[in-house]
Amino acid sequence: MASERDLVTHIIFDLDGLLIDTESLYTEAHVKACEKFGKTYTMEIKVKTMGMKHEFAVAYLLQQLGLDGEVSVDEYSNVYVPILYDLLPRNSMLPGAIELIRYFSAKNIPMAICTGSNRKEFELKTQNHHEMLKLIPIRVLTGDDPEVKRGKPDPDAFIVTMNRFKVKPKCAKNVLVFEDAPNGVRAAVAAGMQVVMVPDLTYSKPPEDVANKISCVLTTLREFDPSTFGL
Repeated sequence: MASERDLVTHIIFDLDGLLIDTESLYTEAHVKACEKFGKTYTMEIKVKTMGMKHEFAVAYLLQQLGLDGEVSVDEYSNVYVPILYDLLPRNSMLPGAIELIRYFSAKNIPMAICTGSNRKEFELKTQNHHEMLKLIPIRVLTGDDPEVKRGKPDPDAFIVTMNRFKVKPKCAKNVLVFEDAPNGVRAAVAAGMQVVMVPDLTYSKPPEDVANKISCVLTTLREFDPSTFGL
């Protein structure tokens, strides 16, 4: 029988690439923005920056493309953000996402969303997902949340989210995080939480440095078996 520390009492979901299919839209926006500066966006940059706060992700991108010192974060953002905002409303829910949310809701298990989005991005990408918003009222938008000083892979975002629950978990190990990105997985592990990874294997894979601390790796959320965690 699992110890009390291992019991899952709360759920935290990442958003992009886990619940909704937006990662391809972020990629498309970066590809188009980089082309404006005569550069090519790569999947290596994407994987390294997934989950980061926007300004840190762009700074890394500019450095990798040899544009730091020539193009500022603001200058790149002024090109990238309008492209992204035009694309974001076109997303759809990923397989198994709404069904799993409904399951946890029916079991009265507290849920939260923890995403690197800012408020404007979040509103654009969730404007057609009313049921999800109704069932998950707690959302931490690390893109502009003043309590989150550092983005993923640091643990700040998940710790802040855990503390937003009305009835808080007894400890971090009682929280189960669902993530698709290596940096998100690292953040959950650093926060002391259990984590399920659902990577897009076309460009991502479980991070080797914390692979032994991932509870399970799935292809889609449809594969998740709640009984594995006593849920």
